[in-house]
Amino acid sequence: MAGKTPRDDEAERRRAVDESLARVDRDSETLLRTTFEGASRKGKPGAPGEEVDPIEIWGARIGRTAGGIFAVGLIVYLAWTYL
Repeated sequence: MAGKTPRDDEAERRRAVDESLARVDRDSETLLRTTFEGASRKGKPGAPGEEVDPIEIWGARIGRTAGGIFAVGLIVYLAWTYL
């Protein structure tokens, strides 16, 4: 038999879909994923074996703190203005 069976065709489509989903998952970067992954590394940026830059660590801490303060301030402002 030289032709493909429907079962072979379905298996090939399933493999292609699985590869596509894996690629999307690998390439996508969401806000929560990067936030939680960054928090789980406990201030150790970069890949394993990469030098740790204290300025980068402090910059990330300051940026996260400033972002949190800004978000709380924006919520208070919007609540005060529109409620």
